Amino acid sequence: MSQTDASAESPARTAVAAAQVQVDVFRGLADIFSRGMDTLTDTLNRHGYAARVYSTNAWPSAARRIADNYARGHKNIVVLIGHSLGADATIDIANQLDNANIPVELIVTFDGTKPHQVPKNVLHLVNFYQTNGIGKRITPGPGFHGELSNVDLTGERGITHLTIDKAGHLHARVIDKIAAVVQKDLEKRMQAAARDKSKKSASKKSTSNKR
Repeated sequence: MSQTDASAESPARTAVAAAQVQVDVFRGLADIFSRGMDTLTDTLNRHGYAARVYSTNAWPSAARRIADNYARGHKNIVVLIGHSLGADATIDIANQLDNANIPVELIVTFDGTKPHQVPKNVLHLVNFYQTNGIGKRITPGPGFHGELSNVDLTGERGITHLTIDKAGHLHARVIDKIAAVVQKDLEKRMQAAARDKSKKSASKKSTSNKR
């Protein structure tokens, strides 16, 4: 699927969930070589998500904003995406949020520069990388029980460290992945809410009967 196709894909299946999804996207070194992250951010916004793109060194402020929102009860679905040093920044954010017991629904990394371990608060991680001297595989960290996919693109023609972030077919895969994991998350939340409602109803009935 081309980048144009990914941009034109109907947002209908994610429209309901989009308002509950917070997508933070991070460029690599000096904001020069990661303009594909800007394109992906624009595409995500057209699909109805609240997506923002940052410089790599802005990750601490993004982490604080997520934590502050969570503390105020705005428990949005958190998605982090980054290229190169921006990919490394997504793991830094996840580690910081892990210290505050804040879950991260999905991380997508494009050719990160370090062999990271995924912290236990991450539910899904997709790592697009090449064995090109820069890109690295990612491994499970202590306590991680989520889904980890390392996608080795070394043999794919036209993909380099400087173009991997701009590949339209990878953008399309990201959008599909977000839609899939968000739907699963919402189903779990609805089931949990139904169980809580049922418990409260049973508790009220029991109290009423005792009277």
